[in-house]
Parts: sequence; structure tokens; C-alpha cells
Amino acid sequence: MNMKQRIATFLLLSAAMANGDDSTIISYKNCDANSLPAENTSISTLNNGQFYKMCPGSHKHSNNDTFATLGQPKCGDGSNFAFYLTRPEQPQQGEQPQKVLIELSGGGACWDKGTCALQSFFLKMPPLDFVLGMSCSDVGKIAEVSEGWDILCARTVGETDFTEYNTIVIPYCTQDVHLGDAAEALYDGTTIQHVGGHNTYRTLQWVFDNFEDPSHIVLTGCSAGATPLPVFYHMIKEHYKARGRNVKVNIISDSPVYLTPRNFLENHFQFWNHETVMKSIGFDYDTHKEDVQYASAVLDYVLDGSDDSDGIGVVSHNDDAISLMYYIAMGGDDDTKTSVETQWWAEMNNSWSQTMNEHTNFDVFIINGSGHCSSGLYFANQQPDFEKWVSNIVASASLIYVQQETVVMNTSVTMTAATDPTSTTTEAYESRPVESPVSPMNNTFPSSGSETDTPSAATCKATAGHILIATFLCLQLCLLLG
Repeated sequence: MNMKQRIATFLLLSAAMANGDDSTIISYKNCDANSLPAENTSISTLNNGQFYKMCPGSHKHSNNDTFATLGQPKCGDGSNFAFYLTRPEQPQQGEQPQKVLIELSGGGACWDKGTCALQSFFLKMPPLDFVLGMSCSDVGKIAEVSEGWDILCARTVGETDFTEYNTIVIPYCTQDVHLGDAAEALYDGTTIQHVGGHNTYRTLQWVFDNFEDPSHIVLTGCSAGATPLPVFYHMIKEHYKARGRNVKVNIISDSPVYLTPRNFLENHFQFWNHETVMKSIGFDYDTHKEDVQYASAVLDYVLDGSDDSDGIGVVSHNDDAISLMYYIAMGGDDDTKTSVETQWWAEMNNSWSQTMNEHTNFDVFIINGSGHCSSGLYFANQQPDFEKWVSNIVASASLIYVQQETVVMNTSVTMTAATDPTSTTTEAYESRPVESPVSPMNNTFPSSGSETDTPSAATCKATAGHILIATFLCLQLCLLLG
């Protein structure tokens, strides 16, 4: 599909999925009392330096009382959904360009009665109302004393001053990596509303309505919030291109759950119904929906249509107990001759290496140690050279140089990782060799060093998905309530 065809397809879909036009009726009956009706609230009416809670309404066709496509924003248990936003604390003067930061929250996933029962706490809105009325700097001070999380709109990372950005936080409460269109997923008598695609799409509609010509958009997220970022990058780029605007968009994806084992794809993936969102961006969903390289196919599709000046980056630990846990729970432990840790890292490593070789605007930052992620790039921001890497992602031009440094390493190290687990690699950002603390998971990308930010559970061999998810609940609760 060429560019003209993609734009035409997007315009048709935009018309069919239009928000707030004469053919739909918007209802706010499923909105909390402390929220504002999103479609009726312009950003120009909001104060600077103050968090607001915005509720996108449900959209019904006026002629037949059916819901519009992606028109039922809500949480997985049927409760109310909302997103949070704040304008910069310092008002922008005159015609200064508007900058936008969008962060998607993480928090696991569920795909059957057992996993959804264990994740039930995460099928409702997370407790984020404490930020209402506060500024980013106020929330940043709380983050500094509580530790374990951060908020980007109070920080400067590399050469990007996020205090100048309008910040939108999209909570996660549907357990479908923000892409679902399954309003009534039935699991042995239990109904879950996997409608993450509705929530994010309606939030993006508000962004489109209120930022007609932004100068820069940064997308970031942790775990399940990082996983769908390429999809929303494509959606955002096509929206603005169709209107004759070339908006710079960058991605910093922190610890995406990237691998999709065959067992999950064949037996569970369909319950989330990603088809609606994926086909809306022109992706050949039917061909790839049961392909174990599904995530790579999505990333390649997005990168093929991306602007070379848009740096797209992924952050990951080379020992990630949470990603490994989901890999096992989804049925990824299918190679009896290879340890699951080696299998997980080899698949991830090979895929990212190939993508880096094929796309000069894609890069990966590996934290050489054990851990996962938290909000606001918390763990990554503590690593040496991360800010330099972020600057490269945003600047994009220097990625080509880094790419040339790492291509050679990827070709040889990917081979040695399978035969010599103790091999080490030379880093693009540091001259000294680095050895992974977990020997099968050696670093082949720019690494930060050997700092470990959470205890490793990567040697866990339990194959019972429900037990694994239960372990994750404790970690998530600590981050949310700590």
C-alpha cells in the first residue's frame, strides 16, 4: 500500500470513526464526578501547571442506537475510565510551538478466567486521583521521596526539557495492552471488557482536536504501556500527514512485552480482538495474527512507513523477570533443549538485532542487570549514558552512527550467545567490555553498566501461568501503593 492509498484509507476510517460529529450522540453518564467531559473541554480553558481528569464519552450512532467504532471507553470490569493531563507550568508565549508528551501506563495482561481473576485489581482505574490540582513539579517532589517511580513532566532527560510539554497520561485498566476491541469477552461465565483500544483511541481524538499542529510528540510507556506504542505512532503520524502536517514523533518504549508465543496466539490472542485497531492502520492482521513473529511484523510495518527523522527506541534489561514470566505464562517455554532464559533472550536479541540492521531510525538501550520498568522511565534514568541515548533518539541523525557501531556486534554476538553463554561484548557508549550477571543473557546493544535495580527472579521455572501472574501482582502493588 503506497502513501496515497494509506492516507485515503486513514481518511475513510477517520470518517467512519469520527468523534463528536452529527451522526453520533455522546454520553457522559459513565464518567466520575471529579472528571471533565473530554469532547466538551478545550485545552485553552484549562489552567497551566495543574492536573485534570478527563473522561471521554461513549459514542452511539443517532440512527440505530448502536455504539460507534471504538466508542465505548471504560475499564475491564465495566467501571469508568479517564485520562489525566496537564499543561506546562510556565505558559507558552505567543505562537510558540506546542509540544506533547503521551505516557501509557503498564500493568500486566489477562486472557482467561484464571489470569483475569488474579489481575482483577488492574481491571479498574489505578489510584491516580491524588495528582488532581497538583503541578508536575509537586508530583515530582512526591516521586523523589517515595522512590520506585517518576513523572517525566517534572524532568529534563538528555536535551529534552519535558517541563515544556503538555502531558497526557493514559491509565491502563483493560489488560489487553491498550489495543482491545472486545466489549464482552466471556471467560467461563466471567465477562471482561477488553476495550483498551477504545480508551486510547478516544484519548488520541482529544489530542488531535486540541493540538492541530504540534511541533513535537513523544510517546512513552512501561511494559504493557510500551508494547502498543508503534501502533499509536503510526496512527498519530497518519492523522497529521493526512492534514498536510509533518509532525516529529519519537518513541521511548520501556520494557515492552515483545514476544508472542504460538500457544498464546493460537488459543488466547483472539479474545482481545486487536483486529479493529490493527486493520485501521493498514496492518495485514489476518496474515500475521498467529505468527510467532507477530510483534516483529508490526514493528517492521510501522518502521517501513516511519520518517527517518523520527527516532524510535526500546529500553530493556537483559535479565527481566517480568517479561520472562509472561513469556512462560503465555506458553513460550517450548524448547526442552534450551533453558527458558536463554530461549527468551535469544528470541528477543535476534529480533531486535535484525530490526536495527534494517532500520536506521531504530535503536535499543540494554540495561545490563536485572529489573523491569516503572513510570517516567524511572530505572532507565538512573543508568549511565541513558540521557545521551535519549538525545540520540530525539535528534535521530546520530542514530545512523550508533547503528554502524552495533551492527557488527549483533552479527557475531547473536551467534556466540547460543554457543558460548559467557561471551562478552563491546559497547557503543563505553569502551570496556561488559559481562551480563545472568550468563545466558549477554548484551548486544548499548548498555548502561551492571547496576541491578530489582532482585532477579529470572531462574523461576514454574510453568503455571496463574502462579506467575500472582507473583507479579505483589510487584505491581508495591509500585502503585509505595
